[in-house]
Amino acid sequence: MRRLCTDQDLKDFFRDGKPRSIKEIQDHFNVSRIVAYREMKRIKAFRSINKPGYYMLPGTGHSTRNGLLKVEEKVFFSGGDLSDALVRLIAKSHSGMSAKDLEGKVCTNPRVQLLNLSQKGTIYREKFGGCYLYFSAEKQGRDRQLKRRQAQFGKPDAPSISDQLETLPLELVIKILLTFIQHPDFSSKSIALSLVRRGETIATGMVEAVFVKYGLSKKNF
Repeated sequence: MRRLCTDQDLKDFFRDGKPRSIKEIQDHFNVSRIVAYREMKRIKAFRSINKPGYYMLPGTGHSTRNGLLKVEEKVFFSGGDLSDALVRLIAKSHSGMSAKDLEGKVCTNPRVQLLNLSQKGTIYREKFGGCYLYFSAEKQGRDRQLKRRQAQFGKPDAPSISDQLETLPLELVIKILLTFIQHPDFSSKSIALSLVRRGETIATGMVEAVFVKYGLSKKNF
């Protein structure tokens, strides 16, 4: 596909180190939005993780040891998108991080991404003093973080039924409901055991959380 601007033209456009929006790129080079996005992807420009549609070129600013770069209230991450940045920050933290801690770093509310990452197992979370804290998914690193956190604040809170339900993947919820429909006489423990035999990672408390959520008979607990 024919190029509408050269690499040197792009470098000159970003030379002052300021973030540029897709609209600015379109107007400056007289190209369509699709072409502007394609050019940013081709040259591996950093995309803002808190202000969508803004870009910077690698090497035009100094990032922190965690790969973050903040310019004009716009935050960039050298390792990818917002989710990638959250995973890196959590993995490198001394004793885990709260959503508020992370928001201070990435300058945007990360709660949706944190829930998604927790459900996927990409990060680990525990509740301390009524507040969720996030830890590395890598066991050795997580154990170190939890040990430090527990030394400060004691043991984590016991998970409530609503806590367990929040992190259950939808696919697993559907499997629990289908098993209940197929075996209405099964207790929550029986359903959990049935799913474990099929290769699922699940505990009785998770099944009970689904029972409460959908108003299933308590006699089955």
